[in-house]
Amino acid sequence: MFLLIRQNLDSLVAAIIGFILIQIFTRHGGIGVSPDSIHYLSTANALNEGRGFYQFDNQPLIMFPFGFPSFLAITHWIFQMDLLKSMPIINGCIFAALIFLSGCMVEITNATKWLKWIMLALITTSPTLMEIYIMLWSEALFTLEVLIFVWLSGNYFKNNSLKNLIIFAIITAIAFDTRFAGVSLVATGVLLILLSNEMKWSTRLKHSVLFGIIGCSLAVLNLFRNYNITNTLTGIRQKGVTTLGANISHYGSVITTWLPFSKQLEGYAFYVGLFFIVGVLAIFIYRIYKKIEHNSFEKIAATFTLVYSIFMLVTATLSRYETINSRLLAPFFVACLFTLSFYAVSWISIIPKKGNSIAVRLIIASFSFLLLIQFIQKDIDVYNEVKQGGIGGYTEDDWKESEMISYLMTRPNYFNGVVPIYSNASHAIYLYSKKAVKIVPERVHDLKVASFYKEPEMYLVWFTSEDNKDVLSKEEVSAHFNMKEIATFKDGSIFVANLKR
Repeated sequence: MFLLIRQNLDSLVAAIIGFILIQIFTRHGGIGVSPDSIHYLSTANALNEGRGFYQFDNQPLIMFPFGFPSFLAITHWIFQMDLLKSMPIINGCIFAALIFLSGCMVEITNATKWLKWIMLALITTSPTLMEIYIMLWSEALFTLEVLIFVWLSGNYFKNNSLKNLIIFAIITAIAFDTRFAGVSLVATGVLLILLSNEMKWSTRLKHSVLFGIIGCSLAVLNLFRNYNITNTLTGIRQKGVTTLGANISHYGSVITTWLPFSKQLEGYAFYVGLFFIVGVLAIFIYRIYKKIEHNSFEKIAATFTLVYSIFMLVTATLSRYETINSRLLAPFFVACLFTLSFYAVSWISIIPKKGNSIAVRLIIASFSFLLLIQFIQKDIDVYNEVKQGGIGGYTEDDWKESEMISYLMTRPNYFNGVVPIYSNASHAIYLYSKKAVKIVPERVHDLKVASFYKEPEMYLVWFTSEDNKDVLSKEEVSAHFNMKEIATFKDGSIFVANLKR
């Protein structure tokens, strides 16, 4: 261990810088909290209270896997600290571990120091990574698990031992149950094993089956429980409304932010996305054709980059969820960086003339420097936005100072359970009051909307500061209920709603 740290003092320095940056960004208002964060946080609280996997509205956790809430619950149990207060430190440590492990992996590949320092600088300052590590999101943990997957799979392919295979499969299972997108890790592992030319076909088949069973085990148990409770695997999912072409454009828009001159490339997002995915696919097919092993860190990372990209594009087209954005693609940022750096070094090595090789190095260094400046400028812009009001979300000052939430916290009679309470920001109410409030349903969920419209009476807590266009609007609700305003505040109103007869 000492030798590992001694060889990677530069990685350790970068890791410490990364930790400090998270503390700086979260200094004003703490970790950023979104609706997804409330699902994780409330489930972790329920686990520590012995109530099992139940979320803030007393409904079973279905839409998200168990991994991240379990991690939060274990963390709280070990350190006995309020999760919201401790999350900047926890996320800072995870980010530091990601940076340090990345540096160690680059060191093992025998890359030159200048390339290692470039990669460490880009990972440490990446706005994409910074976005997920200043928020209470499962992507923060999942991104580290992806890197550990690459590390352990590299160890497995050195000798193809059964012990290393099982260890490799266990981290895959944990990652799969951290985010359902972790199925891409299972697919990557199976693909790499089956394509390994160093093993007999019989061994490949046995190892791929064993890896698949272990890798899917936790998620399958999770989904089996979900189906027993709700007859759905991950809740009611809507069909996709975004075309494949549009998703490639969204995908390309994110990729452009990982390249120099991102503003100039914005108008070519579709072509950037298409070029990137086709390019990685072509290289992958070429390596199969030439029977080149996919058994080093860079090559494993490249395979994951391809599989994860295809997974995101396909699922975003078939199913309706959040538009492909920087947050969703963050888990393969480091893998993508490994992929690009590996092929950049390969291009240098095949150039015969020393002068040309130096010229290519200068081009790569110049492009990296421009990208680093772009990253730092973006980080500065984000910091200037959050340093006074907090990170966008429910821990922002506007929510902490909400008059309506303060009023509700001093009126426990609203939560007596006799009359149900609905809100368009029930997540925020739970965060500050720890009280269960039902969510105003999204209009695309017909059954939930129909059930909502059958409520004979309810309190409706409506926040004007919550901009969720997916849920029923106040006008849609008032078309079915007689609305009587009983309290008004700067950030919204409380109504008593009675069903129209």
